[in-house]
Amino acid sequence: MVKKGWLVFPVLVAMGLGGLSIHDKVYAKQEEKPKFGKNLQVLTFVKSKEELKGWMRMIKTSLGVDCDYCHNTDNFASDAKPPKRVARVMIKMLLTIRQDYFSFPNAPQPTCYTCHQGHKKPINEPSGGFPKGDD
Repeated sequence: MVKKGWLVFPVLVAMGLGGLSIHDKVYAKQEEKPKFGKNLQVLTFVKSKEELKGWMRMIKTSLGVDCDYCHNTDNFASDAKPPKRVARVMIKMLLTIRQDYFSFPNAPQPTCYTCHQGHKKPINEPSGGFPKGDD
């Protein structure tokens, strides 16, 4: 009589190998880094240097700043400047908002300008303030 326990080992091995191939496929995109740009941590999905520059232009224009506001222009990969670290958090927020709330067909795409409107800090209220009344 053959014991059924002999199947356990091959099944576990097969599951483990299958798990490795699934792991590789699932996590491959997260591990892929663009071949351009050093220390790129958030905008890893961009396909070209030109697309990355487009994002940088959008951020620069939206905040009314130059590259040196976030970057050490002698070493763009450096994380020494606090605004660069803040920008990463803000870009993650923007991407989450786009994915969670604006992913429907023909949806408008919020940008940094949506809130910043050419200022370093987001505009939190209308320029004239909010009306004070007995509404």
